[in-house]
Amino acid sequence: MRRRRHSRGRGRFGPAGSWALLAALALAAAGLADADPDGATGDPDSSGLTSTVTPPPPGEREILPAVDRPFQPGESLRFSVQYGPIHAGSAYLQVMGGGERNGDPVDTLVARAESNAFFSLTYKVRNRIESVWNAGGRYSLEYREDRREGGYKAKSQILFDQDKGEAHYSNGQTFPIPPKVQDALSAFYYTRYQALPIGGSVIFDYHASRRSQPLEVRVLGRERVKTPAGTFNCVVLEPVLKAGGIFKNKGRLVIWMTDDERRIPVLMRSKVAIGSISVVLQEAKTS
Repeated sequence: MRRRRHSRGRGRFGPAGSWALLAALALAAAGLADADPDGATGDPDSSGLTSTVTPPPPGEREILPAVDRPFQPGESLRFSVQYGPIHAGSAYLQVMGGGERNGDPVDTLVARAESNAFFSLTYKVRNRIESVWNAGGRYSLEYREDRREGGYKAKSQILFDQDKGEAHYSNGQTFPIPPKVQDALSAFYYTRYQALPIGGSVIFDYHASRRSQPLEVRVLGRERVKTPAGTFNCVVLEPVLKAGGIFKNKGRLVIWMTDDERRIPVLMRSKVAIGSISVVLQEAKTS
C-alpha cells in the first residue's frame, strides 16, 4: 500500500513537475511524496506563487533571443530545499561532458536530491536522475533514475532510439516518440537555449511515463530575485502539459531563470496542500 500511494504522489508532481525535476525532488526531500492527488482537499491555492511577477505591458511584445551555449560541462548548481521556513535538504544540477555516443559528443545531465539529517530521521531521500544528451543535436539519448525515498527504492532506464522513433524501457516495453524528443531532465536544459517570448510560450515534444506529448513552457513575466548566490534579473517560467487541447497542470511549478546568456535557474516554487516548497540557489559554478 505504501508503494502504491508513493507512485501516485510521483504522478502528481510529474511529468510536469519532473520537467525541471527539482520540484519533484524538493517534494520528496520534504517528505511530501506521499501526498494524495485524488484526495478530498483538491488543488491548493497557488495564486501567490506569481503574485510578485511583473507581466508584460498590454500590447507590448518582447522576446529574449535564443542563446548559443547557455551551459557547458563543469556547470554545477547547488540548491537549498525549503519547506516553508524549514530547511529540508539539498538539490544539485550538474553538467558532465567528455563522452561520445555513435560518434557524436554527449553531455550527461545530472540532478540529485538529499534530505538533511533532520528530515532523514523520518523520510530519507537519496535521488539521482541522469540524462544522456546529444550535445550537438540537443535531444535525449537515455534517461536513468535511481530513487530512494523513505522505504521506497526503484531504478529505471529509458533508451531513446531517435533513428527508429522508439523509447525502450528497462522492463522491455517500447513506445513511439517524435523526432528529437526531450526527457524529464533534458527538457529543462533544452529550454535554456530557446528564444523566450515574454507573455508567450515555447512548445516542444516531451516523453515521460510511457507517453509523448507537447510540453508548453509559459513565459509569465519578469522579476528581480535575491538569493544566497546573488541577486538576479529573471524571467519567470511555468511548464504545462498539453493533451487534447486541454491544459494539464497538476502540481504547479514556477521557475525563476536568469535573463542573461547563462539562463541559470535561481528559484523554483511549488504549492501543495500542506504548505509551500521553495528550491533556492546557494552556489553556482558555471565552468
